[in-house]
Amino acid sequence: FDIVRLYEGQNTGGSNKTVGATTLSEAQLIGRGARYYPFALQQGQDKYTRKYDDDINNDLKVLEELYYHTKDESKYISELKKALIETGAYEDEDNLETKQLRLKPDFKKTDFYKHGRVVYNEKIIKNYSKIKSFTDLGVKRKNIEYKLSSGAGSVSNFFTTEVEETVVEKTKTSAILISEIIKDKQHVVRYALNQNPFFHFDMLVKHFPNIDSLSQFIKSKDYLGGLEIDFIGTEKRLESITNNDYLQAIQSLLQAIELEIKNNTTEFEGSDYVKKYIHEVFRDKDIKVQKGSERADGQELLVANEPWYVYNANYGTREEKDFVKLFAKKFDSLNQKFKNIYLIRNEREVKIIDKQGRAFEPDFILFCKQKKGEELTYQVFIEPKGEHLIIYDNWKNEFLKEIGNESNTIKVDTDKYVITAVPFYNNNNENEFKRALEEVIKE
Repeated sequence: FDIVRLYEGQNTGGSNKTVGATTLSEAQLIGRGARYYPFALQQGQDKYTRKYDDDINNDLKVLEELYYHTKDESKYISELKKALIETGAYEDEDNLETKQLRLKPDFKKTDFYKHGRVVYNEKIIKNYSKIKSFTDLGVKRKNIEYKLSSGAGSVSNFFTTEVEETVVEKTKTSAILISEIIKDKQHVVRYALNQNPFFHFDMLVKHFPNIDSLSQFIKSKDYLGGLEIDFIGTEKRLESITNNDYLQAIQSLLQAIELEIKNNTTEFEGSDYVKKYIHEVFRDKDIKVQKGSERADGQELLVANEPWYVYNANYGTREEKDFVKLFAKKFDSLNQKFKNIYLIRNEREVKIIDKQGRAFEPDFILFCKQKKGEELTYQVFIEPKGEHLIIYDNWKNEFLKEIGNESNTIKVDTDKYVITAVPFYNNNNENEFKRALEEVIKE
């Protein structure tokens, strides 16, 4: 795109606006122009996010470039740059330096680089036809608790100071399956469903297209029939649960289920795993970093001569550099059990997608292959995270834990890959992180 300024001078033809206001207005115009043509190159990709700011040699970067033409008025140009920086539409090139990130020549000669694969998933439109249970949608099978009223009362006398002793009866918990309740209380369950429009059949089939009727939803162990309610009360009350008790308890259960269904209903989801060649995904690239920042130091003294680190440098954050230092100390113990050990800084080449369709780019991917026994190649997603971002990015940490717990083994050509992950690394939890890593790769 090109924007051409057709007038001269720092004010718009006869305008009474100040120079600052005019400059800010034009900076905002440029910012809108820079975002004027949103595009997505892959299914599910965010149209409105810039894609090549960190990949300055990519030919497609031209799609995100905009040229602004004006007469050479140095003061105006200076003020315009300042306004663009303040609005976030422009980064001061004087504060940036270009770094060359290169795959090491020796790594490019390895069989792993030529024939190895990296495994990840892609963002796709969510296919609800595969949803055949609460579990498939991510609804947790957790009992809700319903506290029964005691059914007892007390009498107070304002005209005496005598205090009567109160005997507190012990309470117990009785877990009752919905499938048990519906044997002779199905009308109560149906009434509760009818009172909540979210559970009318025409709404339910949008989330669970494989149910044939409301009766199936109520009775099936894959849906309502497989859930329980923990009734809490005295022994006497537990022996005399009323229809109203059942109704209120079921309504509470339905509210909890509705919230979980809504939280797990998304437009996109992660696909099955895809397998791409290492040499197709990871490549030489130029990146820009702020001069004098912690990223400007490439940690070359540590990684340049290490065969397990595939790039010539690590232009990462302090936490990423601390993690690489930890890995360097741990390499000798890994080397006793594994071969083909390679640590790759992701550089935004690989995204993994969670069940809600959210994209996550782990900072590192570790590959290592067992020396003895079955030849398994472990692929481990690793994310160092600063203390100030741990709570904000907690969903990513939970996603990594989920991948680690599942640890899927898949066939890749003639090899077997174990796809796994560890929770966030932080320099405050090094010992915990080491234990988690040892667990997932069975060290």
